[in-house]
Amino acid sequence: MAIDGRLLTVIEAINTLGICTVVDLHRATGISRPAVHRIVDNLCSFGYVERVDGHSSVRLTSQILALSAGYKPEDRMAEQAMPVLRQLQSRIRWPQTFSTPVADMMVIQATTRHHNPFVFDQGRTGLRLPILSTATGCVYLAHCGAEEREAIIARLQAHHDRVEAFDLTFDEMLTAARDRIAIAAEKGFALRSGGVPERTSTIAVPVIVFGTAVGALCTTFPTTAVPLEEACNRYVPELQAAAASIAALFEK
Repeated sequence: MAIDGRLLTVIEAINTLGICTVVDLHRATGISRPAVHRIVDNLCSFGYVERVDGHSSVRLTSQILALSAGYKPEDRMAEQAMPVLRQLQSRIRWPQTFSTPVADMMVIQATTRHHNPFVFDQGRTGLRLPILSTATGCVYLAHCGAEEREAIIARLQAHHDRVEAFDLTFDEMLTAARDRIAIAAEKGFALRSGGVPERTSTIAVPVIVFGTAVGALCTTFPTTAVPLEEACNRYVPELQAAAASIAALFEK
């Protein structure tokens, strides 16, 4: 086993055992005592482990929490969602994307674009998209709580006067968005045809956990490839089933 692997094994063992000795770690991991001694010394030098009880035992320090500082709930959701997206792509050949709201934007947390020959845009994990003008944002706003929806809109309104990409004032864009949100709430999905990227359409459904929308799942395809009515009839049930599968992972 490489030293990197042994280091992680020792950290995991200390995390499981709590205060423990080198002998305890040797027995728990099967790593030789001299190697455990060296690993513990290294962890102590970096502040992740400290010696207690006259230096015969060790335990993790609060510094170990710094290793998880960059990990966010959205990361776990992406990990859980990706297998579902891959399964969905086996049934719908177009790219699949799972997005969540972050700071009044929709952020792509997981996508099959890197494993799909049919890619029409620059979508990638981490890409931030407008919440009012996208299908994912629209369907999320349609199914999140009314208080949260209005809070998001109020924050957007406070920072936007004109939407240059569409040559519209914010109020004009908001009026159109509210109409789409109302339709998405009624139908259970949102549809974008045209716009950005051009000559494509997107169908999005909400991912609802314990009755609250936490994100949105969508597929994007060339508008000329599938008539919109046919696409809705074929893809919406598949997307909704996949969204339910993702939600179930967090309702256990």
